[in-house]
Amino acid sequence: MEVTKSNVALPKRLILAAAVAAVCAGLSAPAHADMETLLDKLRAKGVLSEEEYQEMRTEARSERREEALKKANEVEKDAKKAEAAPTTLGGKFNDGFSWESGDKQHSIALSGRVHADYRSFDINSTNANTANGFDIRRAYLGVSGKLYNDWTYEATSDLAGSTLEYAWLNYKQNDSLQFRMGAFKMPFSFEELTSSRFIDFQERSLMNAFVPAKDQGLMVHGELVKNTLIYALAVMNGNGKNTDETSAVSDRQEFIARAAVNFAPMADLKSSVLHIGGGYTTGSVSGTTPVTNLTGGMRTEGRGITFLTVNSPSASIETDRDRMGIETVLAWGPVKLQGEWVKTSWENTAVAYDREATAYYAAVNWLITGEKYADFYTLNGMRAIKPNRPFKKGAEGMGAWELGVRYSKVDADELTTGQFTGTKGADAITVGLKWIPVTPVRIYLNYTETDFDTPIAITGGTTDAEKAITLRTSIFF
Repeated sequence: MEVTKSNVALPKRLILAAAVAAVCAGLSAPAHADMETLLDKLRAKGVLSEEEYQEMRTEARSERREEALKKANEVEKDAKKAEAAPTTLGGKFNDGFSWESGDKQHSIALSGRVHADYRSFDINSTNANTANGFDIRRAYLGVSGKLYNDWTYEATSDLAGSTLEYAWLNYKQNDSLQFRMGAFKMPFSFEELTSSRFIDFQERSLMNAFVPAKDQGLMVHGELVKNTLIYALAVMNGNGKNTDETSAVSDRQEFIARAAVNFAPMADLKSSVLHIGGGYTTGSVSGTTPVTNLTGGMRTEGRGITFLTVNSPSASIETDRDRMGIETVLAWGPVKLQGEWVKTSWENTAVAYDREATAYYAAVNWLITGEKYADFYTLNGMRAIKPNRPFKKGAEGMGAWELGVRYSKVDADELTTGQFTGTKGADAITVGLKWIPVTPVRIYLNYTETDFDTPIAITGGTTDAEKAITLRTSIFF
């Protein structure tokens, strides 16, 4: 179609649009030509009158100035934002409350958890804690974060127990080399390294009494192959949470080593976990230090009867203690198998004390609603399960549901009279149902039956078993 001067009667914008198309297609003008060049060509072809040409040229220059001014303002705004970034904190909520500097070099987060329990037992006993009733198992409150992207920290207390749970500083040279010092979980046992926020059952297994758990010390750790291989080396007091060394004569630090590997990434099994790991500790304890990590002795998984206390040979004699552990986690989609075995040895040549105890557990869990365990797994323990379809207002989901069964056993047959109080062994079966309506909320319903190797004294006689039904509502942020 030939463009003529009769087109001038059309609105200028329509003329210009048609003219640009004509110039780009019919006049062989380059597509990237600027507006003024196009206007010059349109005037030369007679498409625009001199008056229209001058008017539209003025308008084009005005638009160009506005664009330049807008761009300059944006550049200035970005520069001021970048300059203020290190001192500007922005808050957010992602299953917890945190604040981060604009340059992402620094952060601080408020953290906490509440575990509200109810326990019911089939016996009445003065043996310890077998009264039916409610309990605040944990009420943590703390802060954590990072400084200059390399230094991370945490300080957390348990308001329910009036204890300091965590207080550490960590320096990260790179993923494979980090240093941590303070009060933290020692690198031993997958079950223990899994936070109480994310454990499979309401309580950890009987085996947990023989692992280091929380202590004070120094650790070197790192991830040698991403999501595949980790290591940790640590030295600790060895006396348990919030406990300093108790003797300059008969007590010395304990050393720990742990390594774990997940073979699933090597085989490109994205929905699976093939984890195996092991740990070892060696050191000594004085006679005033409990040789298990539960001061006052071991309690059942229902937190009822105290059934075993291992006695140290002497308050003034140093006793060597070694622990060896093996762990495995196997998961395929919504099914997980997990188990661990630990052997603890005590030796004191001065009083001919040479004994050992073993403990283990095996568990199978099934996420009925189809979530995949591999999505929540790390080499240092499980993390929060995120429901595929959360149960909350405005959503039609039912949350995540999990069914689990665990068997655990303690065997301390080598102990002799005077070396223990209670019974030398027990085994337990726990069946658990867990509902996770939204990620930070969990509701547990557990049934646990514990059988003792020898009868335990209770009010009015003895018992060789304990049955418990327990309920927990928990939330974390």
